Amino acid sequence: MSDPRAAVEYRIPATSLRKGDLINTDPSEQDWQEVVSVYTHANQAKEESLRELMSSVEGRYVLVELTDLAPVDSGVFFVDGVATVLDGDAEVPLSEVVSGEAGLRTYLFTKYELVSVREK
Repeated sequence: MSDPRAAVEYRIPATSLRKGDLINTDPSEQDWQEVVSVYTHANQAKEESLRELMSSVEGRYVLVELTDLAPVDSGVFFVDGVATVLDGDAEVPLSEVVSGEAGLRTYLFTKYELVSVREK
């Protein structure tokens, strides 16, 4: 009997990525991020800098904007009511290691590249 919560991972061409897809940017680290936007042509980009970039690589690359959520690789504990983690040997407030809400990563994938994705 399979677990209905199990996520199936598969690979698709970068040209098939869509907003909302979950992709693994680093399989060795299991760095899953959500696709925020995908550009295959310069005219799709709203920002001038992205239009210029896409104009220079159009037809060869897919530009993908992703969330930028860093993992918290430590247990959380409380010191005087403040959520804290260990960063090496130092106790650091959790607020200093979690990602902000508006962080974005910009990636270029070749139009031939296969990307690891999974369902939400």
